[in-house]
Amino acid sequence: MTLSKANVPEESIEEVSNNQISFDDLEFEAEYTENEGYRTINGKECRYEPDYETFKNYELDVGLDISGYPEVSIIKKDGKSYDALRVRVIDDPAEEILDAYLNFPKADENGYIENINKTFDFYRQCFDFIFSILRCKGDKYVLDKNGDEYNKFRRINILQFARFVDQQKAIRVKITEGNEDSDYDSWEIIEME
Repeated sequence: MTLSKANVPEESIEEVSNNQISFDDLEFEAEYTENEGYRTINGKECRYEPDYETFKNYELDVGLDISGYPEVSIIKKDGKSYDALRVRVIDDPAEEILDAYLNFPKADENGYIENINKTFDFYRQCFDFIFSILRCKGDKYVLDKNGDEYNKFRRINILQFARFVDQQKAIRVKITEGNEDSDYDSWEIIEME
C-alpha cells in the first residue's frame, strides 16, 4: 500500500524523515556466558525430571504433605521491592515435585531482612518458612520467656536459612492455612534430615 501526499500532511512526512534511526544509533549490551545449568542457592545443580508431576504449593489442599530431596533457589525480582525463594521438594518414589514459593523483602548486602510479621499476607509464607525451620530444631527457638509463640522476626538472615534448607538430605513440607481472613494458604517445613 502506498500513501499519497494527499493523505499525509507535508509536515508529518518531514518529521518522520528527520527522526529516522540508523543502525549506528541502536543501543544494546550483550555478553556470552556459559550455560552451566540451573543452580541452587548453594551451587548444587538443579535436577531435571521432565517425567515427574509438578505441583505448586497453592494448587494443593491444606493438610497435604510431601517429602523428598530439597533444592532452594532465589528468584530475583528486578524493579520490585521483594525477591522470592523457590523451595523444590523432589519425591522420587512418587515421581512428584512440589514447588513451594515465598516472597521476602529485598535483603541487604549481607542477606538480612527485617520485620517479617505473621499477619502480613504477602510475607506470610516467609514467616512460616523461618518459623518452621526453628521449630524443627526445638520449641525453645520459637517461644518467648512467657511461652508465647513468636509472631514477628525483627531481623533475620534469610539467605542463611535458605542455604541451611538447601543442604539438607530430605525435608517434609505441609500445606497449611494462611491467615484467618486470607484467601491464601501457606506451607511449612515439618521435618528435616
